Amino acid sequence: MIKTVTDLLSEGSIDANLRLAMAHGLTPELAYTMASFNAAQGEQLNDRGALTPGQIADFVIVSDLKTVNIQRVMKAGTWVATGTVPADKTVSVKPYTLTHIHQHLQASDLALPLSSSQVHVIGVDPNHIAAQHLIRQVSLAGGQFVWQPQTDIMKIASIERHHNTGNVGVALVSGFKLERGAFASSVGHDSHNLIVTGTNDVDIQRAIEAITKADGGLAVVDGEHIEVLPLPVGGLMSDLPAEQTARQLTALHQAFHKIAPSVKFDPFITLSFLSLPVIPSLKITDQGLYDFETGTFIPVSVVNHDR
Repeated sequence: MIKTVTDLLSEGSIDANLRLAMAHGLTPELAYTMASFNAAQGEQLNDRGALTPGQIADFVIVSDLKTVNIQRVMKAGTWVATGTVPADKTVSVKPYTLTHIHQHLQASDLALPLSSSQVHVIGVDPNHIAAQHLIRQVSLAGGQFVWQPQTDIMKIASIERHHNTGNVGVALVSGFKLERGAFASSVGHDSHNLIVTGTNDVDIQRAIEAITKADGGLAVVDGEHIEVLPLPVGGLMSDLPAEQTARQLTALHQAFHKIAPSVKFDPFITLSFLSLPVIPSLKITDQGLYDFETGTFIPVSVVNHDR
């Protein structure tokens, strides 16, 4: 289960998973075993996860098993404080000076010439990391793809951002239901290149410029309005306190829902996995459109009705 900072603050982490499991019929004994011992075993952490001699003393005391109301926490045999960080305490982040976004995207890089109106399209599967492989008809003008709102098909691009190679892969995606604008992310599993999708090239380029200026992040572009959540730590993490990051993420989602009001899933988590080529079925990389089933890069246009 993927959780954002807003999820962690509003509903919790493993404690929320425990409540959900027990609400669906698991006994507390089984649920807590799955959350502790089984999880540790799954990660080959054989020195923790059970209340037995020789194990690291990591445990919590709860007042009620089903509500998971945590009273005290012990970490490595020492009682630690619970709750939020006191107002007079700050959490420091090691200074960093590296620039993480290296790219020189040009408007011409976003061109998508097509030899046929029948095309391969990445199909978003809400709340799943896999993507569908769709065959659709699109509109062309001068041999170039043209976005049509009623089709829910738009450009998606992956831009190499580590070595400034200039590699840009452009393809088509369906399922984000944008009515206008674009959105982008420097979180793009697993290579973490820039990934962006949108209804027009101008807003797509604005989104990329916004997260480049922020040295990594998430961005929503709605014409002249640009909302950005900076992620300057490797282009993957915020350096701000959790509560402040959560407020920024909430504002970002509000901006997104103005351009895609019918979307009910997390668009940024979904977008981040559309560049992961080891997961079915059709993905975008900075090298182009990748077909997981055949293990090859394929053109966006359907060639000789190959599917």
